[in-house]
Amino acid sequence: MQTTVAVLGAGGIGRHHANWWRVEGARVAAILGRTPESAQASADKLRAMFGFDGAVYTDLGTLLREVRPGIVDICTPASCHAAQALQALQDGRQVLCEKPLVFDPALDDAALLAQAEAVVQMAQAHGLEFGLCSQFSVAARTCAGLLQARGARAPRRIALELRSPVRGRAPNPAQTWIDLGPHLVAALQTLLPGRVPDWASLQVTAGGHDAVLAFVVPTADSGSVDVQLAVGFTTGEPANVRRITLDATTFDLIGEAGPDGLFRMRYRSNDGIDEPRPDPMRLLIREFLAGSPPLDAAAAWQNQEMLVRLLAAIRR
Repeated sequence: MQTTVAVLGAGGIGRHHANWWRVEGARVAAILGRTPESAQASADKLRAMFGFDGAVYTDLGTLLREVRPGIVDICTPASCHAAQALQALQDGRQVLCEKPLVFDPALDDAALLAQAEAVVQMAQAHGLEFGLCSQFSVAARTCAGLLQARGARAPRRIALELRSPVRGRAPNPAQTWIDLGPHLVAALQTLLPGRVPDWASLQVTAGGHDAVLAFVVPTADSGSVDVQLAVGFTTGEPANVRRITLDATTFDLIGEAGPDGLFRMRYRSNDGIDEPRPDPMRLLIREFLAGSPPLDAAAAWQNQEMLVRLLAAIRR
């Protein structure tokens, strides 16, 4: 039986999610918008993109009751994530949630963590698949795999960098971190699973649109890994920077169209690697459909906890 998906918030990143669900064999049975006008505009874009023929809603309860999707994909603003995830999980739906897991500027750190914990506990209590959406974690895994194929050792230095167009945003390094930081934390979780930073080593440089965080992560062999996470919004070129450094090898991740016309990612390193791979978002959705989300409920909680802790350091 074909898996059915409801995409909540299909006007931005959600329309790309919707297309990958379709490509990977699921049916996008419904979308949810904030207003009838915005929902219809999203539906029109999806029809032009791939012939979307699903239902259009503005009320999640009605969508869940009438469509009963197998998966709910949450791509709405972060302040909506907790309530929508809890409602979908309570209704017995599997949930993929865009990053960050939760965020609302009106809430303090304790309240944010309480929201995240409630979502994760609901998923675990109901035995439902839950995933946090961060394609950068899949990209980091790909980079590590390309180096392992060369016989490289586990890295002792990791530098992760994401920069996106500013698009009129006011300078605020804390907000930059909320927008982009979950990806870097997710990549670090993938590269150093189960490891925790030495928080006493944390150093932060933040200003304007940029934040750089450096710290040491102890490893199981009594060694350590030097880590640097950098986020920023740019006004020049390149407009988008996706960069992963493992020891002396730096990968630039370059989006491009493949021979089939579908978006893919090229992994180009400073030491000769130049490999195209499927879009990390496509792989993430494929793995979710197979029952193995790259970042499951427990990892989503860990991501939120580290995100909030590093956010507090940026604000100081």
